[in-house]
Amino acid sequence: MFSFYTFVFVICTTFVSHSNADLITFQQYSTIEIGWTRDQVTQLIGSQGIITSQSSYEGFNTTTIQYTGSQSYSSATFYFQGSILYSKSQNGLDTTVCQITQQQYDQLAIGLTRDEVTNLVGNPGIITSETGTGNTTNINVQYQLVGSSSGVVYLGFYEGKLNSRYESRFASTINNKISFQQFSIVQIGWTQQHVIQFLGCSGTITSQSGTQDLSNQWTTIQYTGSQSSFPSVEFNFQGGKLYSKYQNGIDSRVYTMTQQQFLSIQIGWTRNQITNFVGSQGSIISEYVSGSTNYTILRYTAPGNIYATADLSFVNETLSSKYGSNYFLNSNTINLQQYTSIQIGWNQQKVVELIGSQGIIISQSGTVGSPNELTTIQYTGSQSSSSSATFYFQGSILSSKSQNGLDTTVCPITQQQYNQLEIGWTRDEITNLVGNPGIVTSESGTGNTTNIYVQYQPDGKSYGVVYLGFYGGKLNSKSESGFK
Repeated sequence: MFSFYTFVFVICTTFVSHSNADLITFQQYSTIEIGWTRDQVTQLIGSQGIITSQSSYEGFNTTTIQYTGSQSYSSATFYFQGSILYSKSQNGLDTTVCQITQQQYDQLAIGLTRDEVTNLVGNPGIITSETGTGNTTNINVQYQLVGSSSGVVYLGFYEGKLNSRYESRFASTINNKISFQQFSIVQIGWTQQHVIQFLGCSGTITSQSGTQDLSNQWTTIQYTGSQSSFPSVEFNFQGGKLYSKYQNGIDSRVYTMTQQQFLSIQIGWTRNQITNFVGSQGSIISEYVSGSTNYTILRYTAPGNIYATADLSFVNETLSSKYGSNYFLNSNTINLQQYTSIQIGWNQQKVVELIGSQGIIISQSGTVGSPNELTTIQYTGSQSSSSSATFYFQGSILSSKSQNGLDTTVCPITQQQYNQLEIGWTRDEITNLVGNPGIVTSESGTGNTTNIYVQYQPDGKSYGVVYLGFYGGKLNSKSESGFK
């Protein structure tokens, strides 16, 4: 799926293996109600579960606790505000098979009650998550597509009525085809009916939300390429009018841009200037209009590498940002000592002088030379091509930095130590408890407003990770995956 506006109807959780003491049954999960205290949940299940994340911001405390089901890869996750349960979700605890046909899905209308949906489909579906109490309850229901091992439908209900629907991997019919020429002709502002009449087919409604026939209804329709089922097109409608369109792979022409051309292009250039400079117009992958402002994204590929792309974003035909993905052969290297020496607040020239090379500009936006200019520069680690350091500049001042794989120190933490960590502890207190400082993966801000993220490895595990977030020198978030 892809779009400017993406509907998400399920709460995604990271699967974590637990000991038998942290098992939960579907009956226990179903019994637990929103509004219960954490102690009530613990007493019913018979164990405290695993705290997978915890955070605090301005006195607002949240905790996420996970249990494992008896079936492989099944789990339940509970979300607490303070000590009160405000949301819960399950994955694989309910093994009921609840199917829906594509025809039934197409008949679902926003505003139908859950009973009406159940009567239409013939079964109630599987409740994957619920939040809130009374008339403000949000419930997400899942169905499996008839005749497909991977097709799935998600329905979102608010106050007992269908307010969103989303499907994944429906088999598009042979009539839902579109060519690049047709895609280019379809204009922002066309009505949904106009688009359907022009293309001669209705496409597949992959998501829909809001009040039917009103301006707050959002509908996403997808088509497949006329020459292959892999390329696709997505049209997004608000209140029945097209406000954005996106294509992936339907333009079979190849538009190349060299690394030197990418680096030479300046924010503020017009689209015509760039076309003349590069020698090609690029592939329009998306268009979006808000009021009198037009947003367009063009894509180029690196010569000889179709998987390396450069995306140029325009606002009213003027370049506002550029971003390269897997685009550059980076001969600019950095070691951990250099990375550690660089301080937030340094200007860009000072960073370049210390490292001895310019690095690669992977993204840039804002007015050149102004305080709102944002530049991201990346270096490759000197010991491994898979390691890197990334620096983020606002104006010409370093505002944030991060590293991946430069620091190869092994910093273990036990599950018992992780469980002992309390929001509000200082970094020194945590270092003393764990016995090592962890690996600083990123930092931003200065003085008392510094944000630091520290990473640990679950003790004795070859996989999994623990992340700790510090603000102003104190722990304000923690999360883990991989503990048993």
